[in-house]
Amino acid sequence: MKVKKAHVRTMLPVASAGLACFWAWFYFALLSPYPAEHAGKEASLYLKLAFLVGMVAAMLLVYAKRNLFNRTERDPLPGAAALLTLPFGLFNIMAHYLPVSTTAFAVAWFLAGCGFSLIFLLWPKVFMVGWQKDVGAYLSASALAGAVLYLFACELRPPYGDVALVLLPLASLAVFHYVRTHIVGSEQEPEAPLEQTRLFPLTGFTVAVFGALFGIALYLLCANLDAVNPLAVAAAIACGAGLHLALSVLVKRYLTFGTAEKLSLLLLVVGFLGLAFLGPNLMLACCLFIVGVYVYLDFSNMSALVGFASGHPSPFWRIARGQLVLPVGMIVSWIACMIIEHTNPNLFAYVPYLALGLLLALALLAAFVPFKDNTFADKTVKGEIVEGGYFKQRCNQAAQTYKLSNREQEILYYLAKGRNAQFIADELNISAYTAKTHVYHIYQKMGINSQQELISIVDSTEIVYQ
Repeated sequence: MKVKKAHVRTMLPVASAGLACFWAWFYFALLSPYPAEHAGKEASLYLKLAFLVGMVAAMLLVYAKRNLFNRTERDPLPGAAALLTLPFGLFNIMAHYLPVSTTAFAVAWFLAGCGFSLIFLLWPKVFMVGWQKDVGAYLSASALAGAVLYLFACELRPPYGDVALVLLPLASLAVFHYVRTHIVGSEQEPEAPLEQTRLFPLTGFTVAVFGALFGIALYLLCANLDAVNPLAVAAAIACGAGLHLALSVLVKRYLTFGTAEKLSLLLLVVGFLGLAFLGPNLMLACCLFIVGVYVYLDFSNMSALVGFASGHPSPFWRIARGQLVLPVGMIVSWIACMIIEHTNPNLFAYVPYLALGLLLALALLAAFVPFKDNTFADKTVKGEIVEGGYFKQRCNQAAQTYKLSNREQEILYYLAKGRNAQFIADELNISAYTAKTHVYHIYQKMGINSQQELISIVDSTEIVYQ
């Protein structure tokens, strides 16, 4: 039976609801004491570390073995993600009736982290197909809705909270499957993966340091979750997602990572100054503030990466590369906090000052080193670097080849990024009719009939690598 498909714009709210279930599961797992209470308070910190390690392990696999994830046949990843997340909730349910070893819990948390990464990398397949100027707002809205679901899950009586750990990721995957099978354009696939996101070394270092800072705040928060009201956690998440939502609506496009980095830097200084110099009663409030900054930065980074990947429905190894170093930094700082706390608890009080030192280093980098956003480096299917790789250079070369005017060349940049005529009109302060006329002339000169053909021409344009 042929499936009736809808336009992507009508499916984005449904996709946001499915993504909200995913974020609610993540918040409930890490920012609620309930899922780890069977193993004990001290063991819970090790279990959550196993979760973070699982996240990184899955992202590394996706990035290193991207040829294993070619969706030429039936996509096995949703099923694999479901199987990886099941033990997490099932073991918690079993613990109400049977003894479960700490090792079994650790394995379940590690597998859940792997499943988290797979679900996290699956969802951009939907948003890339429907990339428009307001997708960043939909991503933020899903985080807000996820915070509400997290609050609901925290109020469930045992063992219904453990059931939520089983059902929330499955619900997210079910919505993902529905949206992908009912969305126009979701079956489009590039013939071969030709590009990946290249992070400049300084960019990767910056993201890792941010991850280390967030790891410190998250560790302090998770070590004292019994004293934290879930409503305060939801409020912190809502503040971070709301900030990104407001900025996404105001700028009418995804936020570049450079913008997010500069704003997050200022906000983190406030949070860690509070941790270092305010009393212990306000420590958890400062940690929650930093978690809100983390939500803002991570969703800004995610929006930028999805924007860079628009026009290619399934290059999620690119997203894995862009997100990988953030949890790596979190793992490093989490382990450092554990070591310091166990060897010398008195020294642990100086950890916020260490964080302020890292912030000072980031501020010096931001002041004296010009920031560069992610760019594309072309690679063959075998991973060999070839000439080319800079988006604007390829656009310029294509404009010269087809003898486009200066205005048509300017519009070509937007078309190659997947933008529509209305977006171009808003950005260039021209009428929609004028924008459509320019698009028509560009198509005529290039001898094409669709935007996807234009993107393919730009992607395949050969330039001298500089």
